[in-house]
Amino acid sequence: MRVAILFVFAVIFSGCGSKILEQNALNSTHINIENSIKKSEYTLNLSKYVGKKSADCSSLVTTINRKNNNIYSLSDLSSHYSKDGRRSQAIYNLYKSKNQINYQNASPGDLIFFNNTTKSTKNKTSHNITHIGVVKKIKDDGTIVFLHNLRGKNILSVMNLNHKNSHQIDGKKVNAYIISNCKNINCLVSNRFSGFGKISQDIAVK
Repeated sequence: MRVAILFVFAVIFSGCGSKILEQNALNSTHINIENSIKKSEYTLNLSKYVGKKSADCSSLVTTINRKNNNIYSLSDLSSHYSKDGRRSQAIYNLYKSKNQINYQNASPGDLIFFNNTTKSTKNKTSHNITHIGVVKKIKDDGTIVFLHNLRGKNILSVMNLNHKNSHQIDGKKVNAYIISNCKNINCLVSNRFSGFGKISQDIAVK
């Protein structure tokens, strides 16, 4: 009888112990997965560039790319230049060749392109990529905050494609002007927008 009781207890406790071991194994697996995810994340710090100077918009993006392990994969850019020689156009061409241009859905870290923003192109009907920036965040109302270089200074600007022809709504800026000495709706970023260059990896942006 004593042997039988001991056997029952042994079975019960071994079964419980087995479940504990299985749970520990699951927990261990869960932790490993979480650690793997954390290791694959990359934080792009755009805030540190705000207020600094750069030669122009594409120089800012090139600097960000260089200091962040070629995050935008610009190492094979040389074959994508057009006759105009603009780097912003070349980057756009590169992303278009990879089917990584999106016109609706933005994510933090995406590149953002604009057309015909210079004095020589602002009245042209042809589509010329002349400006580039990086998406920093998307607000709840759909307003996109992006970093770019305007007249030598790195600044944050806003764009909201839901209100393309509005500069402000209820006193709140929703679309910045992007062309010098021009304050009509055609000079809003929303009306010069040419697409997002989708980044190919999951990143956090601050």
